[in-house]
Amino acid sequence: MDRSMIQKKLMDVLKQNQGRWYKPRTLLKAAHIRERDYRTLKVLLLELYRKGDIDQKGRHQYAYKPKQQEKTGILAVTSRGFGFVELKDGSEIFIRAQDMQHALHRDLVRVKILKRQSGDKLEGKIIDVIKRHQTEFVGAYQLDRFGEWVIPEDKRIRVRFAVEQGQPGLARDGQIVAVELISWEIGHPEPIVRIQEVLGFRGDPGLDKALIIREHDLPTFWTEKALAQAESYTEESVQSELKNRQDLRKLTCFTIDPESAQDFDDAMSIEVKKNGWVLGVHIADVSHYVTPGSPVDRGARKRGTSVYLVGSAIHMLPEKLASDLCSLKPSIDRLSMSCMMEIGRDGVINNYKIFPSVIHSKQRFTYEEVELILDGKDDQYAGDIHEMEKLRKILFRERKAKGSIDLDLSEPIITLDDSGFPHDIKPSKRLISHRLVEEFMLAANRVTAEYLALMNRKAKLPGIYRIHESPSADSISKFKNILQRLNIPQRISSPVKPKDYQVLVDAVRESPYRHFIEKVALRSMTKAKYSVENLGHFGLAFKSYTHYTSPIRRYPDLTVHRLLKSYLGNTDDPKPTLKALAGLAEHCSQRERVAVEAERDHMKMKQLQYLSKRVGEEFDGVISGVMQFGFFVELAETFVDGLVHASSLSDDYYEYHEDSYSLTGRRTQKMYRLGDPVRVKVTSVSISEGLADFVLIQN
Repeated sequence: MDRSMIQKKLMDVLKQNQGRWYKPRTLLKAAHIRERDYRTLKVLLLELYRKGDIDQKGRHQYAYKPKQQEKTGILAVTSRGFGFVELKDGSEIFIRAQDMQHALHRDLVRVKILKRQSGDKLEGKIIDVIKRHQTEFVGAYQLDRFGEWVIPEDKRIRVRFAVEQGQPGLARDGQIVAVELISWEIGHPEPIVRIQEVLGFRGDPGLDKALIIREHDLPTFWTEKALAQAESYTEESVQSELKNRQDLRKLTCFTIDPESAQDFDDAMSIEVKKNGWVLGVHIADVSHYVTPGSPVDRGARKRGTSVYLVGSAIHMLPEKLASDLCSLKPSIDRLSMSCMMEIGRDGVINNYKIFPSVIHSKQRFTYEEVELILDGKDDQYAGDIHEMEKLRKILFRERKAKGSIDLDLSEPIITLDDSGFPHDIKPSKRLISHRLVEEFMLAANRVTAEYLALMNRKAKLPGIYRIHESPSADSISKFKNILQRLNIPQRISSPVKPKDYQVLVDAVRESPYRHFIEKVALRSMTKAKYSVENLGHFGLAFKSYTHYTSPIRRYPDLTVHRLLKSYLGNTDDPKPTLKALAGLAEHCSQRERVAVEAERDHMKMKQLQYLSKRVGEEFDGVISGVMQFGFFVELAETFVDGLVHASSLSDDYYEYHEDSYSLTGRRTQKMYRLGDPVRVKVTSVSISEGLADFVLIQN
């Protein structure tokens, strides 16, 4: 009997006897299924349970599950205990802390819809953990008369771990340990874990990086086969490939990167024509070395992206490829994928061509060096750089006219001492040279996406795109509410357009709220992700967009290079199916989220380390969040968040008003609102808790 017939018989019996629990052997008889199909029956029962079609009690009893409104998605837990399940369509379901069950951050879960909140928000309850995101964690070891415990470092985990019996003496009280999740049975309050490794005491050099790697399960080791593959390529292998390439070695091109950069993804060239320019964006041809299914490819795909921690990086590719053979180093032949764009004086891209090439970068510039040239410093390539700046202005003007949003958010730049401790934090500066490179990369990514979209229309060939969907009505409503409370004029249409955001951002350029408003604007928008559906990019106001320019550090870019070569006829590799690409897009989006969280968590750890040496000092900041128990303040220079407890506001009793995002004094009517500038003093810092406490300096 085939599987489909067995499944039909099973479901018929269960449907006809709703509310009754069956053991597999009883079901075999009730459904008149042959003994030799018993193993298939047991496998099907497990599959049907995991799909949510039937219920399971204990390990060996099953019953029909009445259809309920259920969804499957990835759980994102906040540090305050509640969370959201992110669905494939980009929407979210709110989950209260008491409705998490045994789910942890980033688990794949099944959710039962409980009710619809205001607007388009749903609220739900987790009913099943389909797949754990991770099973290894880090935490602080504790020993008491009741047993051995590990308190997770990740504050999104609201339970303590119980160490399995039989591991006494492995750790000392207060040490940070790495543990493996063994089990978490239904009805048990604590997960059972096994200690894998003792990492050390808090404050030990390098511990913070080890914590981040363990907490986020970041791959750091390469297999011997992968390293051997990377080492097998030599400069001779570059020269042997030249005959298969368009030779651009005489073209004047150069790279522009940060001072600390070790790998160079992209080089640029420009030629002045009568009616405009020919802009060349030349990208390292990683796909020539990293072939599908090879040992390096398997490792790179697993990583999905490079992760940039404070003071170090975990690269997507082995060092030999990332900073040597793939890197577009100066004064040496390098294989590349070139995108040559003919651009008119009006900024319109009239024609383009993408092809495998070989280039010979003439110079390795830093951003600061290019900035000096733009300010008038002489250089043999000054003419090219000034022409690039002319084109950059035109491209930016043309993009902005279509509504592209230009957020100019500063980021903290942390300087470490020799021991790895932060001794300085300053806001980043966005130079014109940064904008120049960004604008040219945007143009190349857009052109590449348009080519993929064209191939899809003409030959139904799949592509992978970087999409950014329109904000939800609920997010827009909350954003408008905040702007109204701050008395900031806004004209956000319905449906919202990118231009609405751009007009608003321009209006607050000189406002003291600028940084705060830009952050709130960013939070109100959906998260960009990878998809096989070409849904456009809201923030950039592009109909088509992808990632093509960074294959050394992003797997989607490497995939796009492979697609380009396949569709241009430059490779015999089999063309990927739409289903395979869709799975890859989802995987890369998930790996990107992990990398962003790891980078953010390490940044906050370093910010708090910096602040821990400044207890008692005063700083200017802005109120970034208001709750019943107080308000959060983001410090102006370092961007560190801290909490001003409502109990510390001694001049009045303050009540929380949700409609105005404020704490208001009952007697004085004095208000502390979202976005208000304040001056605070640091009273305490707990790096392990991820918290800083401030008190307000009263005016």
